[in-house]
This record gives sequence, structure tokens and C-alpha cells, in this order.
Amino acid sequence: MAYEDRKREGRPSDPRRDFEREVRKLKKDFQKNVLPAVKRHSFYVSKSEMRRIKERKAARRRRRQMRKLGY
Repeated sequence: MAYEDRKREGRPSDPRRDFEREVRKLKKDFQKNVLPAVKRHSFYVSKSEMRRIKERKAARRRRRQMRKLGY
């Protein structure tokens, strides 16, 4: 028997909870998959500008990592 089945075995399903759970899942999916794409395509960014942005982000990530490690 799957964990989900065992967990719900003793009590009936509450439609409100199921609905709220589904809304939360959709919200999370929207934030993870849809919103970044919308932001990315909200205005044109040239390839060279994208490269510079990525380089800056990578440098910032490296600096944070070094601070975290104590260098």
C-alpha cells in the first residue's frame, strides 16, 4: 500500500483541502516554470548583453561561495 493511501485511509477526503492543495501546486508550478519565461521575454536582450549578465551573475555567485567558505 502506498504512503498516500495509508495516510488518508482513516478519514474522508475534504474537498476544500484538496482544492487548496491543488491551488498551491499550481502557484508553485507557475512561479517555477511560467514566471521566469514571462520575465525573460518581457523585453529584448541581445546575446552579448545576456553573456555579460551571465558573467556578472557567475562572478557574484563565486564571491558569495568564497565568503561562505571563509576565504
